Amino acid sequence: MYQPMLYLHWKQIRVGLIPFVIASFGLPLMAIDGVGAPPGADGTMLGAYHFIASVQPWLIFFPVLAGAIGAMLALSAWNWDHRHDHVYALSLPVTRWEYVTLKMGAGASLATLPAAALWLGAHMAAASITLPVGLHAYPNQLALRFLLAILLSYAVLFAMAAGTIRTTLWVVSIAAGLVVFGAVATDLLGGFYDLFDRTNVVLVALQWLTRAPGPFEVFTGNWSLIDV
Repeated sequence: MYQPMLYLHWKQIRVGLIPFVIASFGLPLMAIDGVGAPPGADGTMLGAYHFIASVQPWLIFFPVLAGAIGAMLALSAWNWDHRHDHVYALSLPVTRWEYVTLKMGAGASLATLPAAALWLGAHMAAASITLPVGLHAYPNQLALRFLLAILLSYAVLFAMAAGTIRTTLWVVSIAAGLVVFGAVATDLLGGFYDLFDRTNVVLVALQWLTRAPGPFEVFTGNWSLIDV
């Protein structure tokens, strides 16, 4: 059953996934374009700070690209089912949880394609330059973080997309409402309690989610291909 699921998902997404695979391969190469010395050249005179600062503006594109790939995989996973009112799923001799597991596994397998492309591009980028003394390339770690970010984005949106569009809108609306309500409540309570005047509850919650050991720390961690 896994192979038909994988083929069906690939058939649904191949046109949109290929540009993302190409972008994943090219992003590390673009990030180091014009930075550093060519292979074999003396890189000792290059300042490490200047080198890292030159690459820094590109780092935001890695988690953004990973999130976009995960979202595309998740939304496309349920496209066929929603269009045909889940008739295909009901006709299969498997339970609902088995069907969902196979479908999610197929999407997770496809996530390895852009991750492998980024891994290859990162290795080529690292091999194309001579690094200043004290700096090292981390293509394997970058590719692993990229894959984990894709899978996290995919898992969250996969669960949301499994329901109806109305359910998804409800979930998004509730999350947005909690953010707005938390900000307003913090401002109101700040007039009565010093703790809330000094602490932004919404900001603390976001920091907890996006910083270690928060579940979304993978998106805000270190995305540097080149580091000390």
